Amino acid sequence: MVASGGSDVYSAPGLWACGRFSGVGFEIPASPTSKLIERIAHLPWPWRIGLSVPLLLGVVLALGAAVSWLTGSGYRAPETLEVGRVDDFAINAPKYFEEERIWIVRLESSEILALSDHGLGSGCPVPWRPRHEFMGQEGWFVDACSGAAYDLIGRCFSQECRGALLGRFAVETTGGEVNVRLKEVVPPVPADLKAEPLNP
Repeated sequence: MVASGGSDVYSAPGLWACGRFSGVGFEIPASPTSKLIERIAHLPWPWRIGLSVPLLLGVVLALGAAVSWLTGSGYRAPETLEVGRVDDFAINAPKYFEEERIWIVRLESSEILALSDHGLGSGCPVPWRPRHEFMGQEGWFVDACSGAAYDLIGRCFSQECRGALLGRFAVETTGGEVNVRLKEVVPPVPADLKAEPLNP
């Protein structure tokens, strides 16, 4: 490694050839995060959306925890949230939990979902609009920023995120009591472009 012109900048031709240093000085190697982002960027868009959901939820949870820790006051979400009994939830009528920003949906099949209130790509709230009409049907979650529409199970039917699902949290039902595991995100699945919407 030799000095150039008596300056404090050093060059290393051998290492420059490996892409780790520039010809006139040190170049910071790419971080693991930037490499991951570059790999995701080369995936087909349905997979990019699917992979972004758990990453987005993780960032949101981490930021919320950091703010609460720094302020010393503020709400701290529990690992498991008791949302009530099964009978407390009407079929096909989503119920909102504001502090946790989740929607609890009881389907006709008796399945209960816990959907994230963060729109895909925007991160904005997705309020339930029982009278919103789209694709000839009423009853949709609608992104407050982009206007994207999601059906009862959180599947997007707008062009920008067609077929992808909102983030979900694990749900367990014991003795009729419904609990949501807020630290356990359901793994994403590939976007289904041929799926039919599920509406009330």
